Amino acid sequence: MRNEGNIRVSVLDWVSLALVVVGALNWGLVGLGMWAGAGMGWNLVNIIFGSIPALEALIYVLVGLAGLYELYFGYQLYTARGARMEAAQRAT
Repeated sequence: MRNEGNIRVSVLDWVSLALVVVGALNWGLVGLGMWAGAGMGWNLVNIIFGSIPALEALIYVLVGLAGLYELYFGYQLYTARGARMEAAQRAT
């Protein structure tokens, strides 16, 4: 992934980001639903996949794993930024 301070974004990075966004939007809707008095009625994952509990659980696990992967990816971005800054300082 890392090459002399440069980051190459893979398909895994994009899929992980998409899952994290889906999870964030779902939790936002759950919170809004609770705030509006709708209980847990705005949980889109449950609405779409609730009839298949194993699939619903798998989606929650994948979103959680994607969140952990995004922590790793963020660290990679941070270290690549540091390497780029060091290279720029050496060049001056």
